[in-house]
Amino acid sequence: MKIIIAGDGETGSHIARTLSIESQDVVLMGNNNEHLAELDAVSNFITFEGSAISRANLLRCGADRADLFVAVTPDETVNILACEIAKDCGTRRCVARVDNPELDSETDKSLFSRLGIDFTIYPEKLAAVEIKHFIEHNWVNDWIELHGGALMVTGVRMNPGGSMCGRLLREVPSNPRRFHVAAIKRGDTIVIPRGDDRLLEGDTIYFSVLPTDCNAIAPLCGRNPAVVKRIMISGAGRVTENVLELIARRYNVTVIDPDRDRCNVIASRFPDVVAVNARANDISTLKEEGIEKCDMFLALTGSSETNIVSCMVAREHGVRKTVARIEELQYMPEAESLAIDKIVNKKLLNAGKILSVLLDSDVSTAQCMSLGAVELTEIVAREGARITSAPVAELGLPRDFTVAGIIRNHTGMLVEGRTIIAPGDHVLVFYAPGALNKVTRYFR
Repeated sequence: MKIIIAGDGETGSHIARTLSIESQDVVLMGNNNEHLAELDAVSNFITFEGSAISRANLLRCGADRADLFVAVTPDETVNILACEIAKDCGTRRCVARVDNPELDSETDKSLFSRLGIDFTIYPEKLAAVEIKHFIEHNWVNDWIELHGGALMVTGVRMNPGGSMCGRLLREVPSNPRRFHVAAIKRGDTIVIPRGDDRLLEGDTIYFSVLPTDCNAIAPLCGRNPAVVKRIMISGAGRVTENVLELIARRYNVTVIDPDRDRCNVIASRFPDVVAVNARANDISTLKEEGIEKCDMFLALTGSSETNIVSCMVAREHGVRKTVARIEELQYMPEAESLAIDKIVNKKLLNAGKILSVLLDSDVSTAQCMSLGAVELTEIVAREGARITSAPVAELGLPRDFTVAGIIRNHTGMLVEGRTIIAPGDHVLVFYAPGALNKVTRYFR
């Protein structure tokens, strides 16, 4: 597919890398010539210096024959206008990043659709929903609800006390069958498991599971859910505002930020939240505000380094669960090694949404998540597709992807070797980065 990405910042560059790994024909547009030259030298995509709201530039990039246009510049007005122009040039589908919550309403989405914008991405809202899920299910690293919760995916880090720890996958009891082990993240690598793979301490195990059986997984991995009543948040930016929209009335929340104006915004919008004008490394203030009595600490400032250090400080003061917003991908392994319970990265969330559009998924129900070392998608099986031609065990699936679950008539189902996928099924697939073409060949 031919894909044009407008915006050469970290988000646009990451999406371009993700899609180029999947052997897509990608052009990255931007205004920073030096940065574009660096990317061009080391990346498998084309770079183009020019304005995304110039019809001439868009046509030079091939907007008249592009399958997908993605606008993720820092200016949402530019993103919206660029998508309108690209669609008028002939681009098949357009996606715009927006940062104003007022532009994420259903009314505005309907307006955008009439303007030729097929889908909008609001990264701060995606991050907030991710954090809300962790607050509610804090024994998991990743919690993903597919098709309105008909099927769940949980990513759980294995502790030494888990009954599955150290066992071969084929040794794990499967009668009754309550889950499917779909993928194992071990360090920076991903394993699509078979029966002779061993589950080790420190692994992140990705399960597909029916919603009624989710809680049964925690003891298998040696995880103990924490009861959350008091939460402290460092950083009063847009991510924090979106989190508070979802949780403020359910928990006792304190927000710490050195910017007095941002504290005033939080205090005026959320009267039940305590807003404290101080730095997150001010230990005496943290103690005065009761950090030692908090059940969870959310480090949501714009600095990954500050967030990592803040979580370490919170852990030293007895906070059981910590969450860090980390935008630099190179810091994520370090954060995981420091036992930060949940890492939120907006680039991965954005990439997942773009992949769902790329796959022509029904974005109103489907999910597509980029989990770093593994991708997860829900994709519809078409009439006559190879995936429907035989039981799963006889399909000869490659080692780098696996079918982990099915949603049939809005009902979730686990997959066994004898399962036959039917046309119209929404199929949950885990695959290693670079294997997207293999996946789509089975479903087309």
